Amino acid sequence: MLLALEKKLLAEVKSSATEGPVGAMTVMQIDRDHPSYGEVDGDPVTILGEGNRIGFSPVTLVRDEDGEEAWIPKRLVRNTDPRLAPIAFATPTRTAKARK
Repeated sequence: MLLALEKKLLAEVKSSATEGPVGAMTVMQIDRDHPSYGEVDGDPVTILGEGNRIGFSPVTLVRDEDGEEAWIPKRLVRNTDPRLAPIAFATPTRTAKARK
């Protein structure tokens, strides 16, 4: 999903000979140890880094639930909060306590 969106966005950007090649990264700051979370097109993503990219800047490096990573324009990443992880419903697990 993310790679297709990134490819579509790159195809829509018009080239400017003075700036450099469209899609080239000029600045990157990646922090995989302290991710934050958000949404792209309503789907939950993990935010791994920030950067600047010729054609649309600033950009955010995001990873979706399938493990796909892509640089997406920051304006398309919603509901970002570094403190909140995506909420997932899980069944509680019970552990048996040893009886004396």
